[in-house]
Amino acid sequence: MQLDKANRKLKEYEEKAEKAEKASKMKSLFLANMSHEIRTPLNAIEGFSRVMVETDSQEDRMNYMEIIESNNNRLLSLVNEILDLSRVENGEITIKKEPTDLNYLMKSIKQLFKFRCPETVSLTWNKPASPVSMETDANRITQVFSNLISNALKHTPKGVISFGYELLSDTQEIRFFVKDTGTGIDPKFIEHIFDAYASQDAEQQRGFGLGLALCRIIVEKMGGTIEVDSTLGKGSIFTFTLPFSGSISGVTVTTRSNNMRTLRVNNPVNQEALKTVLVVEDEESNYELIRIVLQKRYNLIHARNGIEAVTMNEEEHPDIILMDVRMPEMDGLDATRIIKEVNNKVPIIILSAYAFPENIREAKAAGCDEFMAKPFNVEDLIEKINHFIGS
Repeated sequence: MQLDKANRKLKEYEEKAEKAEKASKMKSLFLANMSHEIRTPLNAIEGFSRVMVETDSQEDRMNYMEIIESNNNRLLSLVNEILDLSRVENGEITIKKEPTDLNYLMKSIKQLFKFRCPETVSLTWNKPASPVSMETDANRITQVFSNLISNALKHTPKGVISFGYELLSDTQEIRFFVKDTGTGIDPKFIEHIFDAYASQDAEQQRGFGLGLALCRIIVEKMGGTIEVDSTLGKGSIFTFTLPFSGSISGVTVTTRSNNMRTLRVNNPVNQEALKTVLVVEDEESNYELIRIVLQKRYNLIHARNGIEAVTMNEEEHPDIILMDVRMPEMDGLDATRIIKEVNNKVPIIILSAYAFPENIREAKAAGCDEFMAKPFNVEDLIEKINHFIGS
């Protein structure tokens, strides 16, 4: 009897220890992800602030200012998401329902993104045949749509993003959606995509941040559910369903491939005489900073993920590689391992917003020759490249 009681206590202790260890790992992963999300826009802000001072071109200054402003907004949005998530988890968020014209709400949401969509992306909202007025919290629905559309923009370099709503046939629920024709989501990440503290696998999937976790909490707070359906390489559709209470007018029943590219700068210098730098970076602003700093010194080629990096290394034979870590398709550490197996002599400098000691150790173990944390100093980057291949 006493032995059974002791075994039960031991089992309870082991279960508590396992939960504590899992919570600790999730917390560490969360902090690592937040470090990456904060350092990435900071890298662009710090770098372009410096190069903006050094240029005499007013046009270039305006372009740099737009990049800085965009990354400022990205950083501010992240801070707001962290604060909102904290408030929601502490039960401080309230839902204030009032009559809301959903068509008017959809128009206002589209207006929010009027100047945030690139020319290569078309944002449309599917207007239903009959307008609907609903008792709901318009601000919270706008917040969910804003996070979902922002997420779609991250993963849709070109194509279409559509959004809207439909009243289900029993008129008891209403379904909202955001659909894109972007890169899609790997099935192994789907299960954890709405988690605030992501799983270990989820850290390999770039760019979901806190926004989706916040969406889930808000939707559940409003009595609804949220889900995602995605096909890798073809796009995703996020839907959230809420209980319907309101009025209806009229009839209301509704029952990248890898775009590999080589970018070579055009300037008066003899390109054939320049050494080649392969820049592996999926963030356009981060690549643009490196391009501006290095274009007069080296011949640049650009890969957007690890798979492109491996292929371009074999085809272009660069003199040095600047490698980001967190990227779609294949991350920088796996790409580094493969490249070093093929050609151990090519220097690889890791540029990463993951800058904890364990991240540096992982990068070194993968075979990189140097590690630089984002945001990096442009003079330090030039000095390190000169160290390996000269100017």
